[in-house]
Amino acid sequence: MNSKAFETLLNTRLANTPTTKMDGDTRFFGLSKSWHRFKWGLLVFALGASGMLFTDEQSIVTLWVSVAIMLLGFALAMSGYLGIFLNRFNRLRETRSRSNPFDK
Repeated sequence: MNSKAFETLLNTRLANTPTTKMDGDTRFFGLSKSWHRFKWGLLVFALGASGMLFTDEQSIVTLWVSVAIMLLGFALAMSGYLGIFLNRFNRLRETRSRSNPFDK
């Protein structure tokens, strides 16, 4: 296959490749996904905390499993909170960049 035919084939395939629109709901730090991740993180954290409170105090294994579950829930909730914060910060920056008609 010569280079011209390969280039034509490549351009045809690239032109026919479907693209995905990256709006706020499809991004990792989109607002609805961030709220969803934040709520799940709080739920997992609460499950770890209740496991820590209501398990036998003699078993060190259940204590560390509960601590690991709490840390997992904390990380999940904080990643959701970071997404919420970034989304709000970007909205604030967008409103400041718009021109105010009363400034003229």
